Amino acid sequence: MQQGHPRHKQLNRARHEMYLHNRHKAEGVWTAIENLMTGFSKAISIVGKRISGALGIDEQTSAPNVDYDKFEIKDIATDMFRNNAGIVDYGKSQTL
Repeated sequence: MQQGHPRHKQLNRARHEMYLHNRHKAEGVWTAIENLMTGFSKAISIVGKRISGALGIDEQTSAPNVDYDKFEIKDIATDMFRNNAGIVDYGKSQTL
C-alpha cells in the first residue's frame, strides 16, 4: 500500500507554518494600528484640554443628583388660574 509522497508532507507542513507566520504578523499589524489610534486619541485629547484651558472653557458639569420622588406632581390648571399667575383678568384691570 503506497503512502503519499514525502514531498507532500513537507509541503503541507510548510503551508501550515506559513499560515501561522502570516497570522502572527497580522496580529502584530493590528496591534500597531491599535496603538497608533490610541496615541492619536490621547494626543487630540491633550491638545483639546490645552485649548479649552487657554480659552477658559470649563468642563461640562453633570446634572445634580435629584430625588424626584420627594416632589409632588403639580396640577397645571391650578398653576395657570392661580391669582397673579400672569394671566390678565380683564374684569379687574380695565377701567371704564
